Amino acid sequence: MGIAREAGSLLMASCRSTWGCIALLSLLTGGPVFAAADEPRVVRDLYFGEVLYQFYQQNYYSAAVDLLTAQEQNRLQHHDQDAQLLLGGLYLSYGLHTEADTVFTVLLDGNVAPAVHDQAWFYLGKIRYQKGLYAEADEALGRVGDALGTELQEEFHTLKANLLMAREQYPEAVVALQAQAKGKGEGNYARFNLGVALVRAGREAEGLVLLEQVAGLQSSEEDLKALRDKAYLALGYLSLKKDPIKAKWYLRRVRLKGPFSNKALLGLGWAEVELQRYEQALVPWSELASRDRVDIAVFESLLATGNALERLRAFPQAMQTYESAIADYEKELLTLDSTQAAVKSGRLWTDLLAQVERNQMGWFWEAELLPPTQEAHYLQTLMAGHEFHEAIKNLRDLQFLADKLDRWAQEMPAFNYMLELRAETYQTQLERLTPESTLARVADVRASRDIYFQELKRIEAEQDTMALATEKESELLTRLEQVDETLQRISGERDVEEFLNKYRLLKGLLEYDIHTTYAIRHRQVEKSLKSLDEALEAALVQQDSLQRARAQAPRGFAGYEARIDDQGARIAKLQAGVRQAFDEQQTQLQNMVDAELSRLRQQLVDYLDRARFSLAHLQDLAASQGGGE
Repeated sequence: MGIAREAGSLLMASCRSTWGCIALLSLLTGGPVFAAADEPRVVRDLYFGEVLYQFYQQNYYSAAVDLLTAQEQNRLQHHDQDAQLLLGGLYLSYGLHTEADTVFTVLLDGNVAPAVHDQAWFYLGKIRYQKGLYAEADEALGRVGDALGTELQEEFHTLKANLLMAREQYPEAVVALQAQAKGKGEGNYARFNLGVALVRAGREAEGLVLLEQVAGLQSSEEDLKALRDKAYLALGYLSLKKDPIKAKWYLRRVRLKGPFSNKALLGLGWAEVELQRYEQALVPWSELASRDRVDIAVFESLLATGNALERLRAFPQAMQTYESAIADYEKELLTLDSTQAAVKSGRLWTDLLAQVERNQMGWFWEAELLPPTQEAHYLQTLMAGHEFHEAIKNLRDLQFLADKLDRWAQEMPAFNYMLELRAETYQTQLERLTPESTLARVADVRASRDIYFQELKRIEAEQDTMALATEKESELLTRLEQVDETLQRISGERDVEEFLNKYRLLKGLLEYDIHTTYAIRHRQVEKSLKSLDEALEAALVQQDSLQRARAQAPRGFAGYEARIDDQGARIAKLQAGVRQAFDEQQTQLQNMVDAELSRLRQQLVDYLDRARFSLAHLQDLAASQGGGE
C-alpha cells in the first residue's frame, strides 16, 4: 500500500460528472500517442499499456491506481504527456476539479504538442464551467487552437453554447448551436435544453425552432430516438392550449413503446378534451390505464377517464371508474407506505449494493440493474434525474472502496506475521553463524594456507618435483616401491631380471611425467593459493557486512513494524472517512427518495380526494334524481 495506491483510493471516493466517460474516451482517441483509426497504435511503455488495458476493460479504479503507481515509480518515460492527460481526465470524471486543474495547469507549463495543448485548455474550460467560473471558462476555451481532435469538436462547441446559456446570452447560444451541423452528437441535447430555456424565458418562437430541429432528427440510435420523442413531447404540451390539433400531431409521433409514451398518451387525451372530444380522449387514456402503475401519468389517467365519462354523461360508468380509481389509489398508498418503511429500514441500499462485487467502479449505471423489489419499482422514474443517478453511483463506489479497505485491513496482520517470521529466521541463522566462530574458521583456513605456501617455497627451493605428484601418482609410486622390495627379496630364489626391467621402465615413465610437468603443477598450486587468498578476503568483507547487518537488522525490523502500524492507522483513517462519506451519501439518497415518495404520495392523495369528491358528487346527483322521481 504505497502513497500512489492510497491516493488512488482517495481519488475514487469522490463523485463524478455525467460526461466523464465521453471525456476519457475522446481523450484516449486523440493526442500524439494514438494514430488514426486505420493506423496501428504504438505504446512504448509496458506499464502505460497495462493502464490502457485496465481502462478499456472498464476497470477504472485499477487504471487510475496503476497510472499513479507507474508515475510514482517513473515508468512512463515515453508517455508522460499522455499519462498526464489521462490522469487529469480521470480526476475530472470523478469530480476532483481542483486536482484536475492542477494536472492540466502543470502540463501546460511545459513544452507540449499542439494537440495536447488544446486538449488541456479544453478540459480546463470544462472544469471551470462546472465550478461556475464562467468568465475563466470562457478564457480557457478561447485558448483552444486548431489542433483539437475532431472527436472533441462538437463537444467543444456544445460547451461554448452551454456557457453562453449559463450567462443568459441566448441569442449568441442560438448562433453557436446553429453553426453546428445537424444530425448526431451531443449538440442536439444542448439544442433541446436551449429550446426549453428560451421558451421559459418568454422567447417561445426561438425555442420552438430549436425544438423542431431536434424533433426532426433522423437516427437509428436509441438515445437520439429518445431525445426526438422528448422534443415531440415538449412541442405537444407547448401547443396543447393554443393549438390542440397540432399538439396531437406532435404527440402521435412519440413512440408508443418509448420512455415518454405515458406522458404522450396522457397529453393526447387532454388534447382531445381541449377539442371537447371526450369519447376520443378515452382511447389513449384506456391504453394508459392498462399500463404498469409506476408513472404518475398512469394514475392521472384513471381520474381523467372518470372526468371524461362524466362529461359524456355516462354517469354509471363514471362512478364505476371513480370507484376503481379510488381502490387503486388506496392500494397504491398502502404499498407506498410499506415502501417508505422498507427504504427507511435500509433494505433498498442492501439490494442496490449487492452488485458492487460484480464490477469495479465506473461511470456506467444501468436502470435495468435495479433489484426486482417494490422499493426499486418506484425508482425507475427517479433514475431519470441526474442528481439521483449520480448519488446511487457514488454510494456504490463508496461501498466498493469500503470493501477494498476492509480487505486491506484484514491483510495487515499477515504483514506483521511475515515480519515476525523473518525476524525469527534471522535470529536462528544469527545464532548459527556468530562472528567469533566465523573469524575462527577464517583463522584456521589462513593457517593451513600458510603451511601450504611454505611447503611450496621449500619445493621450489629444493626442486623437489616429486612433492607435486598427485594423490594417484603418489599411490602408484608407493606400489612400485613395494614391488621393488618384493623383487629384491625373492631375487636369490628366482630369476627376476625381466620383472626388474619392467619395474624400472614403469617407474621411469612415472617420474619422467612428474618432472616434465613440474612448471604446470607449480603454477596450478600458486593459482589455488591465490584463489584461497581472494576467498579469505571475501570472507572477511562478508563478515564485516554481516556485522553491519547484525547492527542494522533490529532497526530495520523496527522500521518495518512502524511502517506497518502507520499503514494500518492510515487504512483505519480512510475507513472512517469512507464510512462517514457513505453515511452522508446514504442520508442524501434517503432524503431524495423520501422527498420523491412523499411527492408521489401527495399526488396520489390529491387524486384520491378528487376521485372521492367526484364520486360523492355523482352519488348526490343520483340520489337527488332518485328522490325527485
